[in-house]
Amino acid sequence: MGRLDDITLEGLQELREQTEGEIPRERVLAAIGRKQGDEVDRLAERHGVVEKTIRNWLDRFDEEPIEQAPYDQPRPGRPSKLADDQREELFDHLQEPPTERGYDQQAWSTKLLLHHVRVEYGVEYSKGHARKLMGKAGLSCRTARPRNHEADPEEEADFQRTVQKNDPN
Repeated sequence: MGRLDDITLEGLQELREQTEGEIPRERVLAAIGRKQGDEVDRLAERHGVVEKTIRNWLDRFDEEPIEQAPYDQPRPGRPSKLADDQREELFDHLQEPPTERGYDQQAWSTKLLLHHVRVEYGVEYSKGHARKLMGKAGLSCRTARPRNHEADPEEEADFQRTVQKNDPN
């Protein structure tokens, strides 16, 4: 158990309370379990990872300051096209119906989102990224059900009144 010799159980429990994020918290919980005497194979099973991952997590507590050990180092990657405040503003826009933004549609679609981002922020995204943005904003991408252009709206309304909907409960 040499990895955690310089760290107290109380220190780890205090760190757990301060740790933000699911994976960093898992790392701290694994360290607490090891400090309490759990074997690496048991920790791996409990956390749903392989033993090597548990060993890597525990090594962090030996190699880095305890406050930084649960967290990953920043990873390189393409910078976001939208600044953080623009992204938050976009997510706020997506919580409102598009009609409040001057669009004719009742619900956000990927195509409308792409248009909105291009007009408001001068940024181009792919359809796939638009779906990701909608998901992060808590929206789902649904396609409209096709309607028969020859259908009589009055007959549809009569049909809807006579059909008893199944209660999901």
